[in-house]
Amino acid sequence: MAANIKISSFQKRIKPSNPNILGTKISAVNSTLNVSFGVTSLDQIIDGGLPLGSLCVVEEDIYGSYAKIITKYFLAEGAMQKNFLLSASLNENPWDLLNNLPSPVTEPRETNIIENREELKIAWRYENLTLEDNNQRLGNAFDLSIPYVMPETQKANLAVWGETVTPNLQRGTGTLKNSNCLSLLKAIEEAIKKWELDSGTSPNLLRIVVSSFGSPFWQFDENKSSLSTDFTATLLLLKSIVRSTNAVALVTIPHQLLNQSLVSRSRHLADVVIQLKSLREDPHLRDLMDVHGILELKKVANLTSLKPILGQDGTTTYGFKATKRKFKIEKLHLPPAIDDDKSSPDHSSSLGCSSAASKTNLDF
Repeated sequence: MAANIKISSFQKRIKPSNPNILGTKISAVNSTLNVSFGVTSLDQIIDGGLPLGSLCVVEEDIYGSYAKIITKYFLAEGAMQKNFLLSASLNENPWDLLNNLPSPVTEPRETNIIENREELKIAWRYENLTLEDNNQRLGNAFDLSIPYVMPETQKANLAVWGETVTPNLQRGTGTLKNSNCLSLLKAIEEAIKKWELDSGTSPNLLRIVVSSFGSPFWQFDENKSSLSTDFTATLLLLKSIVRSTNAVALVTIPHQLLNQSLVSRSRHLADVVIQLKSLREDPHLRDLMDVHGILELKKVANLTSLKPILGQDGTTTYGFKATKRKFKIEKLHLPPAIDDDKSSPDHSSSLGCSSAASKTNLDF
């Protein structure tokens, strides 16, 4: 008599192995594929870089100069990793951004083995490691004063939008009414199909940069309702495109020129939101003379968890320095708060146990 054997339909779910995509690194925190900003100090405060398939919104400073530096670093890192690059802009020629990328440089690193072995009694596993082994990073170092000369073979990986946009393009009849937004999304989809990045097995990725999205050059309708629909719908559609392909998008917006409700919606739609503020635009920040501006993390989403990432150590506000050669982000050291109000009562008498100037009922 044959025994009745019940075969369960349960199958163990096996996580598909991620392809070796150029310019990515697996995060040790949430196992996502991260893409470097090109600014090493910025990668460190957002858990190693931008997750692949994410949308980053950079709220520009008042003149947009520092936001432009970040976009140059982002594209220069992609050029070094041999990624596909797409530059979109209506404020200027998009080729100007690609033709003025910073050149990579080799930073000197200490590779001497630590001589004092007595200090490594606890960390005995690391006694044979050099300082270079402990400081592995994804991005490269760049020099803003030296322009990058791109090889001819790599120019096939470039695409631009905004140089030959026809202003009389037929207006859309669906959700999007703005012809520029329709043309931008169409150009991105064509680039993804051209380089076959929608298959999920491509060993490369596309870096998308949209400069000053929402500026007057985009010719949004004066009607506020139409502006709100076109602006938010474009960001939402762009986010859905990069989510389903090997792509990552960086969009800069002039938030000073936009309605606060639009800025709030862009923060809600984006995965990473960074706000840049120059010391020249806020008189209350002029005392911070050791930095050139403030970088604030408005949002850092975690694509694999509901818990957001708000800086490496809980800090969301940093200072940045932009010199002729490099752009660096560091911890913000505020000046000491000194009360210069002479009209306030003298508190020096309350510091000691006994004081002749203090008018109290208790006297020791």
